[in-house]
Amino acid sequence: MRRAFIASLLLVTLASPSVAEDDWHPYANPRFGYTVDIPPGFEMGLEADNGDGVRFHADDNGATLMVFGTHPPDGDFETDVAERIGYEKQADWRIIFSRVTPAWASFSGARESDVFYTRAIALCDGSAAYFRLQYRKSNLTSFDGVISRMASALRPSEECQPAAD
Repeated sequence: MRRAFIASLLLVTLASPSVAEDDWHPYANPRFGYTVDIPPGFEMGLEADNGDGVRFHADDNGATLMVFGTHPPDGDFETDVAERIGYEKQADWRIIFSRVTPAWASFSGARESDVFYTRAIALCDGSAAYFRLQYRKSNLTSFDGVISRMASALRPSEECQPAAD
C-alpha cells in the first residue's frame, strides 16, 4: 500500500508543470531575435500580425502567457521596464517583487486571486524581449519551476547580442 502511495505521489509530481520537461517547446521570434522555452500544456494562439509576439493559454489551469518583443523609446530598456511596472500598478496589480538591471529585469504582482511574473531582457539595437505569465495564486508553488526555466531560457538568438553596458 505504501509503495502504491509513493508511486502515485511520484507520478503526480512528475506530471506537474514545475517538473515536466519532455513536452517543453521552443518559441523563436525572428523579428526581434530571441528565443524562450514554452511549458507543456500551453497552446499557442494567434501570433501578432506585426510579428511582435504571441499569446499562449493553458486550458487545464487557466494560466496565460504572453511572449513579445518591443522597441523601447530611445532604446532605454530600464525606462521601458519601469513604464511597464507602472502600467501594472495602474491596472490595480500590487507589485510584490522587482529587480531591474541594464541587461535584464524581473517583476511580479498580485491582484485578487491571480499573480503574474514578468521577465525581460535587452536585445539588439535597443530592443527588448518579454514574457508575462499570469496564473492563479492557488497554483503559486507549482509554477516556481516553470518560471525558473523560462527565465533562464529567455535569451537573444545567436545573431543578436545585447548592447554593451
